[in-house]
Amino acid sequence: MLYSLLFKEWLKLKRYFAAVLLLNCGICLEIFFNIRQQMYAEHAEMVWYQAIHIHSLLYQDIRYVPLFTGLVLATAQFVPEMMGRRFRLSLHLPVSRSLMLFFSLLSGVMLYLIICGSTSLCIYLTLQKYFPIEVAQSSLSTMVSWVLAGLIAYFGCASVLLEQSWPRRVFLLLVFVTLVKMLYAGFGYGWLAPALPALVLLAPLAMFSVFDSARRFQDKGV
Repeated sequence: MLYSLLFKEWLKLKRYFAAVLLLNCGICLEIFFNIRQQMYAEHAEMVWYQAIHIHSLLYQDIRYVPLFTGLVLATAQFVPEMMGRRFRLSLHLPVSRSLMLFFSLLSGVMLYLIICGSTSLCIYLTLQKYFPIEVAQSSLSTMVSWVLAGLIAYFGCASVLLEQSWPRRVFLLLVFVTLVKMLYAGFGYGWLAPALPALVLLAPLAMFSVFDSARRFQDKGV
């Protein structure tokens, strides 16, 4: 049964997963060619100065892509469930609501992390090719906050879509928008690095809002 749940989610998400993965790869290629062009068109010392001393993010174009990725996956996963009332049918499966929802979220999160992990690796390898290893390593701590923002946006979008009460929807929207804005508030290399261990541990807690929205959906008997 659990395998069937994962397979059902994969069938819903596979086209969107492929499309967003291609988008991420395309932007990574653009960043690679832009950096290479800068190295050949300008003095390498100037590019190094921008990257190391000014802390210019040469991969700035990828900044909001994890956020977009999380929103796309959550929308593709839960909008069909709500429009067709298929989620109500899913609640009658011979598994608990929490377990069913956990595996649904797990499938979306796994696909999201595959995309963001691939993107982060591409950026890391690009920077490692042209800059000292410290610059490449700093990109990882910088991008983690963006990945966490996309993950929180994924859970937030799922919560809002499952919630039936409009006042509560607005409240959830405000809470998650605030959290995402906080993760995007800074600039420069690894600006949020000291807090990242705590944030990595706390971000998955956002999924409990999805469980609560699903519980309220079932209790209302919608």
